[in-house]
Amino acid sequence: MATPLAKPDLTNHEMQALWLSVRDGYLTHRGDYERKFEKLFSKTVRRDALATSSGTGALHLALLALGVGRGDEVILPTLTFGSCASVVVQVGAKPVFVDGFPMNWELAKKAVTKRTKAIMPVHLYGERCHFEDIGIPVIEDCCEALGYVEPTGTFAAYSFYGNKVITSGEGGMLVGNISSAKAFRDGGFDEQYEMAVAGLNYRMTNMQAAIGFAQLERLDEILEKRNKVVAKYREIIEGTGKWLFVAKTKNPSSLAAHLIKHGIETRPVFKPLHLTQAFNHVGYFPEAVEFWKTGLCLPTGTHVTETQATVIAKLVREHERRN
Repeated sequence: MATPLAKPDLTNHEMQALWLSVRDGYLTHRGDYERKFEKLFSKTVRRDALATSSGTGALHLALLALGVGRGDEVILPTLTFGSCASVVVQVGAKPVFVDGFPMNWELAKKAVTKRTKAIMPVHLYGERCHFEDIGIPVIEDCCEALGYVEPTGTFAAYSFYGNKVITSGEGGMLVGNISSAKAFRDGGFDEQYEMAVAGLNYRMTNMQAAIGFAQLERLDEILEKRNKVVAKYREIIEGTGKWLFVAKTKNPSSLAAHLIKHGIETRPVFKPLHLTQAFNHVGYFPEAVEFWKTGLCLPTGTHVTETQATVIAKLVREHERRN
């Protein structure tokens, strides 16, 4: 694959941090790097931070911390990654889908009922989802938005999967009032192994935290390179997105086939959840469906040079003119 969709930006800086974490003999979360990563992340986003095993885990912890459970409802966009709705189901609550890209806040407000326990705006592809304080807890999905959106909700969840802005391989971060979530993350017990809550194990290993910490130290450098790629795409073709640039196209599958012939990997836009087998839901969500049917995710990241971005964009433009 000449140009993969995404590729981690790893240097000797990350390798050195990983080696130090292994050399010290702490492979679990009990090493120094988890706390160092949390402290630096907290400084970066200006909120208290709690390292987790994944972005999905961070979202789940936020729901648990808020006491969301059976009979409750959580409002979220139908156009998003499946984990957003999955964690709602796993706590026994009902996901209530809303149209839009990003989620339409006016529609979200209209969907509020007496059962609404939280609202989950998703900054999909790094594009800000507007929301306001209406007295209901907000759990922001910032998994694709580190460095692009400043978190202001009750909680915000981040992912450090291999294709994200920064990576720790697997891993995530929950920010906000983390004191109520920490016990759930750490198995529910204190240092004396006294159970306080029916907790889980959503902790990050010292090795993952070491890589994440080193990546976060390079965040400005990484964002600068990524932003240049997105800017080049915007100069030549129509589209949106910062974490992944989503090109607008009349036929995503045809464009994907055209680009793969040139060694360029792409990815479809997330299928709206109301159309999936897991969340089959009757409703009218025209904006989300239209975005899904007319978008294709292009390679975006520090592994793409401005020259490569220009070539890719011109191939997209050529395809659209011919079809």
